[in-house]
Amino acid sequence: MKRIIYAFILLWSFTFIKAQDKIYVHTATSSNISGHITYIDHPDLNNHPNAGIVFCHVWNPNGMSSAYNNNVDGLWYNSSAGKWTIYNEDFTPMVDGAHFFIYIASNPADVIVHTATASNTSGYYTAIDDPDFNGNNPGPFAVFSHYWNPHSVYNTKIDGFDYYSGHRVIYNEDITSNISVGTSYKILKKQGSVNTFTHTATASNIYNNYTLIDHPDLNNNPTATFVFNHYYGVNGTSTQTNIPYKIGTFYSTSFNKWGIYIEDTSVSFPVGAAFDIIMAPQDTSSVDEALANPENIKLYPNPVNSIATIAADQAVSHISIVNLLGQKVGEYSYKDNQKQVEISVSDLSSGTYTVNVQTKTGATQVLKLVKK
Repeated sequence: MKRIIYAFILLWSFTFIKAQDKIYVHTATSSNISGHITYIDHPDLNNHPNAGIVFCHVWNPNGMSSAYNNNVDGLWYNSSAGKWTIYNEDFTPMVDGAHFFIYIASNPADVIVHTATASNTSGYYTAIDDPDFNGNNPGPFAVFSHYWNPHSVYNTKIDGFDYYSGHRVIYNEDITSNISVGTSYKILKKQGSVNTFTHTATASNIYNNYTLIDHPDLNNNPTATFVFNHYYGVNGTSTQTNIPYKIGTFYSTSFNKWGIYIEDTSVSFPVGAAFDIIMAPQDTSSVDEALANPENIKLYPNPVNSIATIAADQAVSHISIVNLLGQKVGEYSYKDNQKQVEISVSDLSSGTYTVNVQTKTGATQVLKLVKK
């Protein structure tokens, strides 16, 4: 009987772990680009037309090479291929080397679909009718992506969130162009938790075309993953500014912080812009080792009982260990020029962890560690 109960607990625990939200790093390459489209290949998304996903641009995930992507993108599920795609709304060629954070919700119900109709749309905004948003400012943290499939409507406009007349609304940031009826969005919504927060751009954290984020789960964590959305006037504060520019996120190796930047480097970041940010652990099950491991960073033995060795072609500067809930459970910094270091994992519970390694060249790598 005890064995049966123990087996049930293990099964339940495994199910719980597997059901966590995650963020997958997708890179557009010559092998997955077709014209203005890049095809996503992920086991949780393939042949799942109702998957709960949203995405954002990211400049240099995991220390990869960087590529600007000043395009308005959307989501499209290609039913004939059984795959989700990201596409440029204006049909310009997809940027080879463009990176995206793709949030995959474990519960598809966390991602709703909103479509602009004649009854909920007025000029440059469309009102969302959802019990979690209605009459609730700020309401749930939320991030949206354009979604082509429901009504086959392209949307080349840059949109953001606002709160108006008791509703969360999506509006055109240039406040001059009307939202077309049939325009659709996937909207990820999360109630406030340790994985959500608001960032506001201020004079003290703005540098030219970007604003630096200061959060303990992101600082000194170049392999952190999150999605974000501009929310005009969040909390009713004086964050009243529009951002009619395409934006993305990047990791600053100079400040060891993540930032949000305007893809057009000639534009200064506006003071007062506020953002909903939703974090989730990085999914390492489909990492492209050739792209993500420029310094030949290795971890052994694996699985490990007590001491793990990290070896790289360049000197190691920082290591952090993160559990499957996205929580840091270990952190190490190195000032000398060691290319091989040892870390103790004796105090960790048995299970799977991600190890984020950064070298002194700024290269980073996400490794999977299994603690016996």
